[in-house]
Amino acid sequence: MPFSERISLLDPHSSLPPESIITIPDSTWPESNAHTSRATQENHSHQTLNEKRRSTHATLMATVSRRLHRRKALYDRLHVINNHMCILGIIGIFLMIIENEIIFQSLCDMFISWCLRLFISITSCILVGFVFYYHYLDLQLYSVDNSFDHWRIGLKKSRVFLIFLEAFICFIHPIPGYYPAPSEATCANSMIVPNPLAKSYLTMNVALGLPMFARVYLLCRFIRFHSSFTRNVSAQSLGGLNQVSFDLLCLIRIYLTRWPVRCLLGFCIAVFFIGSWSLRACNYTTSFEHLSLFDAMWLFIVTFTTVGYGDLIPLTYCGRSIAAITALIGVLSTALLISVLADRLQLTRSEKYVHNYVSGVDLAKERKIQAANVIKFTIKLWYLKRTRQSKRSSEYIKIERRLFRSMHHNQQLKQKQSKLVDSCLSFPEIMTLQRDVNKRTIETSRMLELLKGQANQTEEKLTHLDHSIKHVQNTLDRLLEKLSK
Repeated sequence: MPFSERISLLDPHSSLPPESIITIPDSTWPESNAHTSRATQENHSHQTLNEKRRSTHATLMATVSRRLHRRKALYDRLHVINNHMCILGIIGIFLMIIENEIIFQSLCDMFISWCLRLFISITSCILVGFVFYYHYLDLQLYSVDNSFDHWRIGLKKSRVFLIFLEAFICFIHPIPGYYPAPSEATCANSMIVPNPLAKSYLTMNVALGLPMFARVYLLCRFIRFHSSFTRNVSAQSLGGLNQVSFDLLCLIRIYLTRWPVRCLLGFCIAVFFIGSWSLRACNYTTSFEHLSLFDAMWLFIVTFTTVGYGDLIPLTYCGRSIAAITALIGVLSTALLISVLADRLQLTRSEKYVHNYVSGVDLAKERKIQAANVIKFTIKLWYLKRTRQSKRSSEYIKIERRLFRSMHHNQQLKQKQSKLVDSCLSFPEIMTLQRDVNKRTIETSRMLELLKGQANQTEEKLTHLDHSIKHVQNTLDRLLEKLSK
Protein backbone atom coordinates (compact mmCIF):
# COMPACT_ATOMS: atom_id res chain seq x y z
CA MET A 1 0.00 0.00 0.00
CA PRO A 2 1.49 3.46 -0.93
CA PHE A 3 2.45 5.85 1.83
CA SER A 4 1.13 8.98 0.04
CA GLU A 5 -1.39 9.88 -2.55
CA ARG A 6 -0.33 12.04 -5.42
CA ILE A 7 -2.94 14.19 -7.11
CA SER A 8 -2.23 16.01 -10.32
CA LEU A 9 -4.27 19.16 -10.88
CA LEU A 10 -4.85 19.20 -14.58
CA ASP A 11 -7.73 21.65 -14.50
CA PRO A 12 -7.12 24.43 -17.07
CA HIS A 13 -8.97 26.97 -14.92
CA SER A 14 -6.62 26.44 -11.98
CA SER A 15 -3.97 29.04 -11.13
CA LEU A 16 -1.31 26.39 -10.56
CA PRO A 17 0.77 25.09 -13.43
CA PRO A 18 -0.04 21.66 -14.80
CA GLU A 19 3.25 20.27 -13.67
CA SER A 20 2.61 21.14 -10.00
CA ILE A 21 2.02 18.13 -7.73
CA ILE A 22 0.48 18.34 -4.30
CA THR A 23 1.64 15.64 -1.92
CA ILE A 24 -0.88 14.64 0.77
CA PRO A 25 0.49 12.58 3.65
CA ASP A 26 -1.16 9.20 4.05
CA SER A 27 -2.87 9.16 7.40
CA THR A 28 -3.80 5.44 7.21
CA TRP A 29 -0.21 4.06 7.48
CA PRO A 30 -0.26 3.07 11.15
CA GLU A 31 -3.64 1.32 10.72
CA SER A 32 -2.41 -0.56 7.63
CA ASN A 33 0.70 -1.69 9.53
CA ALA A 34 -1.51 -3.11 12.33
CA HIS A 35 -3.61 -4.98 9.76
CA THR A 36 -0.44 -6.38 8.22
CA SER A 37 0.85 -7.69 11.55
CA ARG A 38 -2.55 -9.20 12.36
CA ALA A 39 -2.67 -10.92 8.95
CA THR A 40 0.85 -12.25 9.52
CA GLN A 41 -0.17 -13.73 12.85
CA GLU A 42 -3.27 -15.32 11.29
CA ASN A 43 -1.18 -16.80 8.47
CA HIS A 44 1.29 -18.17 11.00
CA SER A 45 -1.52 -19.75 13.06
CA HIS A 46 -3.07 -21.24 9.90
CA GLN A 47 0.29 -22.67 8.87
CA THR A 48 0.77 -24.18 12.33
CA LEU A 49 -2.72 -25.70 12.24
CA ASN A 50 -2.14 -27.09 8.75
CA GLU A 51 1.17 -28.58 9.85
CA LYS A 52 -0.54 -30.25 12.81
CA ARG A 53 -3.24 -31.63 10.55
CA ARG A 54 -0.67 -32.93 8.08
CA SER A 55 1.33 -34.55 10.84
CA THR A 56 -1.84 -36.13 12.31
CA HIS A 57 -2.88 -37.38 8.88
CA ALA A 58 0.59 -38.77 8.24
CA THR A 59 0.60 -40.51 11.62
CA LEU A 60 -2.85 -41.96 10.98
CA MET A 61 -1.88 -43.20 7.52
CA ALA A 62 1.31 -44.72 8.93
CA THR A 63 -0.74 -46.50 11.63
CA VAL A 64 -3.22 -47.81 9.03
CA SER A 65 -0.40 -48.93 6.76
CA ARG A 66 1.33 -50.71 9.65
CA ARG A 67 -1.93 -52.45 10.63
CA LEU A 68 -2.59 -53.55 7.06
CA HIS A 69 0.94 -54.89 6.72
CA ARG A 70 0.62 -56.77 10.02
CA ARG A 71 -2.79 -58.11 9.02
CA LYS A 72 -1.45 -59.43 5.71
CA ALA A 73 1.50 -61.08 7.48
CA LEU A 74 -0.79 -62.74 10.06
CA TYR A 75 -3.19 -63.93 7.36
CA ASP A 76 -0.35 -65.47 5.35
CA ARG A 77 0.95 -67.28 8.44
CA LEU A 78 -2.55 -68.55 9.22
CA HIS A 79 -2.78 -69.81 5.66
CA VAL A 80 0.47 -71.75 5.95
CA ILE A 81 -0.40 -73.18 9.39
CA ASN A 82 -3.81 -74.29 8.14
CA ASN A 83 -2.20 -76.11 5.20
CA HIS A 84 0.09 -78.01 7.59
CA MET A 85 -2.83 -78.85 9.87
CA CYS A 86 -4.89 -80.18 6.98
CA ILE A 87 -2.04 -82.37 5.72
CA LEU A 88 -1.34 -83.79 9.20
CA GLY A 89 -5.03 -84.46 9.85
CA ILE A 90 -5.59 -86.33 6.56
CA ILE A 91 -2.36 -88.32 7.01
CA GLY A 92 -3.50 -89.37 10.49
CA ILE A 93 -6.87 -90.57 9.15
CA PHE A 94 -5.27 -92.65 6.40
CA LEU A 95 -2.74 -94.18 8.78
CA MET A 96 -5.56 -95.06 11.20
CA ILE A 97 -7.47 -96.82 8.42
CA ILE A 98 -4.34 -98.74 7.31
CA GLU A 99 -3.54 -99.78 10.86
CA ASN A 100 -7.08 -101.04 11.47
CA GLU A 101 -7.13 -102.87 8.14
CA ILE A 102 -3.97 -104.71 9.19
CA ILE A 103 -5.85 -105.93 12.24
CA PHE A 104 -9.04 -106.71 10.30
CA GLN A 105 -7.14 -108.82 7.74
CA SER A 106 -5.57 -110.99 10.47
CA LEU A 107 -2.02 -109.99 9.61
CA CYS A 108 0.27 -111.11 12.45
CA ASP A 109 2.64 -108.15 12.35
CA MET A 110 2.14 -106.21 15.54
CA PHE A 111 5.37 -104.24 15.11
CA ILE A 112 4.02 -102.48 12.01
CA SER A 113 0.77 -101.74 13.82
CA TRP A 114 2.66 -100.36 16.81
CA CYS A 115 4.83 -98.17 14.55
CA LEU A 116 1.77 -96.81 12.75
CA ARG A 117 0.12 -95.95 16.06
CA LEU A 118 3.29 -94.27 17.24
CA PHE A 119 3.45 -92.18 14.07
CA ILE A 120 -0.24 -91.29 14.47
CA SER A 121 0.48 -90.16 18.05
CA ILE A 122 3.38 -87.98 16.90
CA THR A 123 1.31 -86.34 14.14
CA SER A 124 -1.59 -85.82 16.57
CA CYS A 125 0.65 -84.06 19.11
CA ILE A 126 2.09 -81.83 16.39
CA LEU A 127 -1.45 -81.14 15.16
CA VAL A 128 -2.58 -80.09 18.65
CA GLY A 129 0.36 -77.69 18.85
CA PHE A 130 -0.62 -76.24 15.49
CA VAL A 131 -4.20 -75.84 16.74
CA PHE A 132 -3.12 -73.65 19.67
CA TYR A 133 -0.70 -71.68 17.50
CA TYR A 134 -3.38 -71.18 14.84
CA HIS A 135 -5.85 -69.76 17.35
CA TYR A 136 -3.13 -67.56 18.84
CA LEU A 137 -2.53 -66.04 15.40
CA ASP A 138 -6.28 -65.82 14.80
CA LEU A 139 -6.72 -63.87 18.05
CA GLN A 140 -3.94 -61.51 17.02
CA LEU A 141 -5.63 -61.00 13.66
CA TYR A 142 -8.93 -60.34 15.44
CA SER A 143 -7.25 -57.74 17.68
CA VAL A 144 -5.72 -56.02 14.63
CA ASP A 145 -9.07 -55.90 12.84
CA ASN A 146 -10.81 -54.42 15.88
CA SER A 147 -7.93 -52.15 17.02
CA PHE A 148 -7.45 -53.97 20.33
CA ASP A 149 -4.35 -53.28 22.40
CA HIS A 150 -3.84 -56.95 23.27
CA TRP A 151 -5.04 -60.23 21.82
CA ARG A 152 -6.38 -61.41 25.19
CA ILE A 153 -9.18 -58.85 24.95
CA GLY A 154 -10.89 -60.97 22.28
CA LEU A 155 -10.49 -64.19 24.28
CA LYS A 156 -13.99 -65.16 25.43
CA LYS A 157 -15.27 -68.23 27.24
CA SER A 158 -17.00 -69.56 24.15
CA ARG A 159 -13.79 -69.19 22.17
CA VAL A 160 -11.77 -70.96 24.85
CA PHE A 161 -14.28 -73.80 24.80
CA LEU A 162 -14.06 -74.10 21.00
CA ILE A 163 -10.25 -74.07 21.12
CA PHE A 164 -10.09 -76.92 23.63
CA LEU A 165 -12.81 -78.84 21.77
CA GLU A 166 -10.82 -78.59 18.56
CA ALA A 167 -7.66 -79.66 20.39
CA PHE A 168 -9.51 -82.67 21.84
CA ILE A 169 -10.83 -83.66 18.38
CA CYS A 170 -7.33 -83.45 16.91
CA PHE A 171 -5.71 -85.29 19.82
CA ILE A 172 -7.96 -88.35 20.10
CA HIS A 173 -6.33 -91.33 18.33
CA PRO A 174 -5.48 -95.03 18.93
CA ILE A 175 -3.04 -95.50 21.79
CA PRO A 176 0.36 -96.85 20.62
CA GLY A 177 0.70 -99.42 23.40
CA TYR A 178 -2.70 -101.05 23.00
CA TYR A 179 -2.51 -104.48 21.35
CA PRO A 180 -3.33 -108.00 22.51
CA ALA A 181 -0.75 -109.90 24.50
CA PRO A 182 0.98 -112.83 22.80
CA SER A 183 -0.45 -115.21 25.39
CA GLU A 184 -3.99 -114.17 24.41
CA ALA A 185 -3.61 -114.36 20.65
CA THR A 186 -1.21 -115.52 18.05
CA CYS A 187 -2.51 -112.97 15.59
CA ALA A 188 -3.76 -109.44 15.83
CA ASN A 189 -7.25 -110.59 14.98
CA SER A 190 -7.42 -113.57 17.33
CA MET A 191 -8.49 -111.55 20.34
CA ILE A 192 -10.73 -113.16 22.94
CA VAL A 193 -14.22 -112.16 21.82
CA PRO A 194 -17.23 -112.78 24.00
CA ASN A 195 -19.48 -115.56 22.82
CA PRO A 196 -22.19 -114.72 21.99
CA LEU A 197 -21.12 -111.26 20.79
CA ALA A 198 -22.47 -108.49 23.02
CA LYS A 199 -24.20 -105.53 21.36
CA SER A 200 -21.99 -103.11 23.28
CA TYR A 201 -18.79 -104.83 22.13
CA LEU A 202 -16.28 -102.45 20.55
CA THR A 203 -12.51 -102.68 20.42
CA MET A 204 -10.56 -99.79 21.86
CA ASN A 205 -8.70 -99.39 18.59
CA VAL A 206 -11.93 -98.76 16.65
CA ALA A 207 -13.42 -96.65 19.45
CA LEU A 208 -10.43 -94.29 19.34
CA GLY A 209 -10.10 -94.42 15.55
CA LEU A 210 -13.62 -93.48 14.47
CA PRO A 211 -13.57 -89.99 16.11
CA MET A 212 -10.55 -89.18 13.95
CA PHE A 213 -12.95 -88.68 11.03
CA ALA A 214 -14.00 -85.46 12.76
CA ARG A 215 -10.71 -84.01 11.50
CA VAL A 216 -12.41 -83.63 8.12
CA TYR A 217 -13.43 -80.15 9.32
CA LEU A 218 -9.87 -79.10 8.47
CA LEU A 219 -10.77 -79.55 4.79
CA CYS A 220 -13.56 -77.00 5.20
CA ARG A 221 -11.11 -74.50 6.67
CA PHE A 222 -8.68 -75.33 3.86
CA ILE A 223 -11.39 -74.53 1.30
CA ARG A 224 -12.15 -71.25 3.09
CA PHE A 225 -8.52 -70.11 2.97
CA HIS A 226 -8.10 -71.10 -0.68
CA SER A 227 -11.38 -69.58 -1.84
CA SER A 228 -11.27 -66.71 -4.32
CA PHE A 229 -13.70 -64.73 -2.16
CA THR A 230 -11.38 -64.67 0.84
CA ARG A 231 -8.21 -64.03 -1.18
CA ASN A 232 -9.73 -61.32 -3.37
CA VAL A 233 -9.18 -57.86 -1.85
CA SER A 234 -12.05 -56.24 -3.76
CA ALA A 235 -14.49 -58.94 -2.62
CA GLN A 236 -13.35 -58.53 0.99
CA SER A 237 -13.73 -54.74 0.76
CA LEU A 238 -17.19 -55.02 -0.79
CA GLY A 239 -18.20 -57.56 1.85
CA GLY A 240 -16.91 -55.31 4.63
CA LEU A 241 -18.87 -52.32 3.32
CA ASN A 242 -22.06 -54.43 3.15
CA GLN A 243 -21.37 -56.16 6.51
CA VAL A 244 -21.00 -59.56 4.86
CA SER A 245 -18.51 -61.97 6.41
CA PHE A 246 -17.15 -64.67 4.11
CA ASP A 247 -17.20 -67.38 6.74
CA LEU A 248 -17.70 -71.11 6.15
CA LEU A 249 -21.50 -70.99 6.04
CA CYS A 250 -21.48 -68.11 3.56
CA LEU A 251 -19.02 -69.96 1.31
CA ILE A 252 -21.14 -73.14 1.48
CA ARG A 253 -24.20 -71.19 0.33
CA ILE A 254 -22.20 -69.53 -2.45
CA TYR A 255 -20.76 -72.82 -3.71
CA LEU A 256 -24.14 -74.56 -3.51
CA THR A 257 -25.57 -71.74 -5.61
CA ARG A 258 -22.77 -71.79 -8.20
CA TRP A 259 -21.99 -75.52 -8.38
CA PRO A 260 -24.82 -77.44 -6.70
CA VAL A 261 -24.21 -80.74 -8.52
CA ARG A 262 -20.46 -80.80 -7.82
CA CYS A 263 -20.89 -79.92 -4.14
CA LEU A 264 -23.63 -82.50 -3.56
CA LEU A 265 -21.72 -85.18 -5.46
CA GLY A 266 -18.49 -84.55 -3.55
CA PHE A 267 -20.32 -84.55 -0.22
CA CYS A 268 -22.11 -87.83 -0.99
CA ILE A 269 -18.87 -89.53 -2.13
CA ALA A 270 -17.04 -88.46 1.05
CA VAL A 271 -19.92 -89.62 3.27
CA PHE A 272 -20.13 -92.89 1.31
CA PHE A 273 -16.52 -93.90 1.94
CA ILE A 274 -16.44 -92.73 5.56
CA GLY A 275 -19.77 -94.36 6.40
CA SER A 276 -18.93 -97.62 4.62
CA TRP A 277 -15.64 -98.05 6.46
CA SER A 278 -17.25 -97.11 9.78
CA LEU A 279 -19.95 -99.75 9.27
CA ARG A 280 -17.25 -102.28 8.40
CA ALA A 281 -15.32 -101.43 11.58
CA CYS A 282 -18.35 -101.62 13.88
CA ASN A 283 -20.24 -104.62 12.50
CA TYR A 284 -19.41 -108.29 12.65
CA THR A 285 -20.62 -111.44 10.97
CA THR A 286 -21.87 -114.57 12.73
CA SER A 287 -18.30 -115.88 12.79
CA PHE A 288 -17.17 -112.77 14.76
CA GLU A 289 -15.35 -111.28 11.79
CA HIS A 290 -15.71 -107.76 10.47
CA LEU A 291 -17.95 -107.16 7.49
CA SER A 292 -16.28 -107.12 4.13
CA LEU A 293 -15.88 -103.75 2.49
CA PHE A 294 -18.41 -104.54 -0.26
CA ASP A 295 -20.99 -105.72 2.27
CA ALA A 296 -20.42 -102.54 4.26
CA MET A 297 -20.90 -100.45 1.09
CA TRP A 298 -24.14 -102.30 0.34
CA LEU A 299 -25.36 -101.75 3.91
CA PHE A 300 -24.49 -98.06 3.65
CA ILE A 301 -26.37 -97.66 0.35
CA VAL A 302 -29.44 -99.43 1.70
CA THR A 303 -29.39 -97.30 4.84
CA PHE A 304 -28.53 -94.04 3.06
CA THR A 305 -31.42 -94.40 0.63
CA THR A 306 -33.73 -95.49 3.52
CA VAL A 307 -34.70 -98.64 1.62
CA GLY A 308 -33.73 -101.18 4.29
CA TYR A 309 -33.93 -104.62 2.63
CA GLY A 310 -32.94 -106.36 5.85
CA ASP A 311 -30.39 -108.79 4.38
CA LEU A 312 -27.64 -107.03 6.36
CA ILE A 313 -28.28 -105.37 9.69
CA PRO A 314 -25.99 -103.70 12.26
CA LEU A 315 -25.51 -105.93 15.32
CA THR A 316 -23.72 -103.56 17.73
CA TYR A 317 -24.72 -100.27 19.24
CA CYS A 318 -21.87 -98.59 17.42
CA GLY A 319 -23.11 -99.92 14.08
CA ARG A 320 -26.67 -98.90 14.85
CA SER A 321 -25.56 -95.38 15.76
CA ILE A 322 -23.65 -95.04 12.50
CA ALA A 323 -26.64 -96.43 10.59
CA ALA A 324 -28.95 -93.87 12.22
CA ILE A 325 -26.58 -91.00 11.37
CA THR A 326 -26.30 -92.35 7.81
CA ALA A 327 -30.09 -92.43 7.44
CA LEU A 328 -30.43 -88.83 8.65
CA ILE A 329 -27.73 -87.65 6.25
CA GLY A 330 -29.45 -89.62 3.47
CA VAL A 331 -32.77 -87.89 4.10
CA LEU A 332 -31.12 -84.45 4.05
CA SER A 333 -29.13 -85.30 0.92
CA THR A 334 -32.29 -86.50 -0.82
CA ALA A 335 -33.99 -83.20 -0.03
CA LEU A 336 -30.98 -81.30 -1.39
CA LEU A 337 -30.95 -83.49 -4.49
CA ILE A 338 -34.63 -82.79 -5.15
CA SER A 339 -34.09 -79.04 -4.78
CA VAL A 340 -31.07 -79.16 -7.11
CA LEU A 341 -33.00 -81.14 -9.72
CA ALA A 342 -35.96 -78.77 -9.47
CA ASP A 343 -33.62 -75.82 -9.97
CA ARG A 344 -31.86 -77.49 -12.89
CA LEU A 345 -35.14 -78.39 -14.61
CA GLN A 346 -36.32 -74.79 -14.60
CA LEU A 347 -36.07 -72.82 -17.82
CA THR A 348 -33.49 -70.08 -18.04
CA ARG A 349 -34.57 -66.51 -18.58
CA SER A 350 -33.88 -66.61 -22.32
CA GLU A 351 -35.59 -69.98 -22.72
CA LYS A 352 -38.57 -68.71 -20.74
CA TYR A 353 -38.90 -65.65 -22.97
CA VAL A 354 -38.71 -67.75 -26.13
CA HIS A 355 -41.19 -70.28 -24.76
CA ASN A 356 -43.61 -67.54 -23.71
CA TYR A 357 -43.32 -65.85 -27.11
CA VAL A 358 -44.02 -69.06 -29.03
CA SER A 359 -46.86 -69.97 -26.67
CA GLY A 360 -48.33 -66.49 -27.06
CA VAL A 361 -48.22 -66.76 -30.86
CA ASP A 362 -49.94 -70.17 -30.74
CA LEU A 363 -52.62 -68.91 -28.38
CA ALA A 364 -53.24 -65.87 -30.58
CA LYS A 365 -53.70 -68.12 -33.62
CA GLU A 366 -56.04 -70.38 -31.70
CA ARG A 367 -58.08 -67.40 -30.55
CA LYS A 368 -58.40 -66.17 -34.11
CA ILE A 369 -59.60 -69.62 -35.18
CA GLN A 370 -62.16 -69.77 -32.38
CA ALA A 371 -63.33 -66.23 -33.15
CA ALA A 372 -63.79 -67.25 -36.78
CA ASN A 373 -65.77 -70.30 -35.63
CA VAL A 374 -67.99 -68.09 -33.50
CA ILE A 375 -68.73 -65.89 -36.51
CA LYS A 376 -69.30 -68.92 -38.73
CA PHE A 377 -71.69 -70.63 -36.34
CA THR A 378 -73.54 -67.36 -35.69
CA ILE A 379 -74.11 -66.93 -39.43
CA LYS A 380 -75.33 -70.51 -39.67
CA LEU A 381 -77.80 -69.98 -36.85
CA TRP A 382 -79.00 -66.80 -38.50
CA TYR A 383 -79.48 -68.66 -41.78
CA LEU A 384 -81.43 -71.44 -40.04
CA LYS A 385 -83.64 -68.87 -38.38
CA ARG A 386 -84.09 -67.15 -41.74
CA THR A 387 -85.21 -70.41 -43.36
CA ARG A 388 -87.58 -70.94 -40.39
CA GLN A 389 -85.77 -74.02 -39.17
CA SER A 390 -87.12 -75.42 -35.94
CA LYS A 391 -85.03 -74.72 -32.82
CA ARG A 392 -85.59 -78.29 -31.68
CA SER A 393 -84.04 -79.79 -34.76
CA SER A 394 -80.83 -81.75 -34.40
CA GLU A 395 -78.91 -79.53 -36.84
CA TYR A 396 -79.89 -76.32 -35.01
CA ILE A 397 -78.94 -77.77 -31.61
CA LYS A 398 -75.62 -79.09 -33.00
CA ILE A 399 -74.63 -75.69 -34.42
CA GLU A 400 -75.70 -73.91 -31.26
CA ARG A 401 -73.63 -76.34 -29.16
CA ARG A 402 -70.59 -75.70 -31.35
CA LEU A 403 -71.12 -71.96 -31.02
CA PHE A 404 -71.17 -72.05 -27.22
CA ARG A 405 -68.18 -74.40 -27.21
CA SER A 406 -66.17 -71.99 -29.37
CA MET A 407 -67.11 -69.04 -27.16
CA HIS A 408 -66.10 -70.93 -24.01
CA HIS A 409 -62.84 -72.05 -25.60
CA ASN A 410 -62.12 -68.46 -26.63
CA GLN A 411 -62.54 -67.29 -23.03
CA GLN A 412 -60.19 -70.01 -21.79
CA LEU A 413 -57.55 -68.98 -24.32
CA LYS A 414 -57.87 -65.37 -23.18
CA GLN A 415 -57.23 -66.42 -19.56
CA LYS A 416 -54.20 -68.47 -20.63
CA GLN A 417 -52.79 -65.44 -22.44
CA SER A 418 -53.16 -63.27 -19.34
CA LYS A 419 -51.45 -65.92 -17.19
CA LEU A 420 -48.66 -66.20 -19.73
CA VAL A 421 -48.02 -62.45 -19.54
CA ASP A 422 -47.99 -62.60 -15.74
CA SER A 423 -45.47 -65.47 -15.74
CA CYS A 424 -43.10 -63.43 -17.89
CA LEU A 425 -42.70 -60.81 -15.18
CA SER A 426 -40.83 -62.48 -12.35
CA PHE A 427 -39.10 -60.87 -9.37
CA PRO A 428 -35.67 -60.52 -11.07
CA GLU A 429 -37.25 -58.72 -14.04
CA ILE A 430 -39.05 -56.33 -11.70
CA MET A 431 -35.81 -55.68 -9.80
CA THR A 432 -33.94 -55.10 -13.06
CA LEU A 433 -36.64 -52.71 -14.27
CA GLN A 434 -36.54 -50.81 -10.97
CA ARG A 435 -32.75 -50.63 -11.15
CA ASP A 436 -32.90 -49.23 -14.69
CA VAL A 437 -35.53 -46.68 -13.69
CA ASN A 438 -33.44 -45.58 -10.70
CA LYS A 439 -30.36 -45.28 -12.88
CA ARG A 440 -32.22 -43.16 -15.43
CA THR A 441 -33.70 -41.00 -12.66
CA ILE A 442 -30.23 -40.37 -11.25
CA GLU A 443 -28.89 -39.50 -14.71
CA THR A 444 -31.82 -37.15 -15.32
CA SER A 445 -31.32 -35.39 -11.99
CA ARG A 446 -27.61 -35.08 -12.73
CA MET A 447 -28.35 -33.54 -16.12
CA LEU A 448 -30.81 -31.13 -14.50
CA GLU A 449 -28.16 -30.09 -11.98
CA LEU A 450 -25.70 -29.60 -14.81
CA LEU A 451 -28.18 -27.50 -16.78
CA LYS A 452 -28.94 -25.49 -13.66
CA GLY A 453 -25.25 -24.82 -13.15
CA GLN A 454 -24.83 -23.81 -16.78
CA ALA A 455 -27.83 -21.50 -16.51
CA ASN A 456 -26.33 -19.85 -13.43
CA GLN A 457 -23.01 -19.41 -15.23
CA THR A 458 -24.82 -17.91 -18.22
CA GLU A 459 -26.70 -15.52 -15.93
CA GLU A 460 -23.45 -14.46 -14.26
CA LYS A 461 -21.84 -13.89 -17.64
CA LEU A 462 -24.82 -11.82 -18.80
CA THR A 463 -24.66 -9.75 -15.59
CA HIS A 464 -20.94 -9.20 -16.10
CA LEU A 465 -21.58 -8.25 -19.74
CA ASP A 466 -24.27 -5.78 -18.65
CA HIS A 467 -21.85 -4.16 -16.18
CA SER A 468 -19.19 -3.98 -18.88
CA ILE A 469 -21.61 -2.35 -21.31
CA LYS A 470 -22.65 0.19 -18.66
CA HIS A 471 -19.01 0.94 -17.86
CA VAL A 472 -18.23 1.44 -21.55
CA GLN A 473 -21.27 3.70 -21.86
CA ASN A 474 -20.19 5.79 -18.87
CA THR A 475 -16.68 6.07 -20.29
CA LEU A 476 -18.05 7.19 -23.64
CA ASP A 477 -20.27 9.75 -21.91
CA ARG A 478 -17.27 11.18 -20.06
CA LEU A 479 -15.27 11.38 -23.25
CA LEU A 480 -18.13 13.15 -24.98
CA GLU A 481 -18.38 15.62 -22.13
CA LYS A 482 -14.68 16.37 -22.27
CA LEU A 483 -14.79 16.71 -26.02
CA SER A 484 -17.75 19.05 -25.79
CA LYS A 485 -15.88 21.21 -23.27
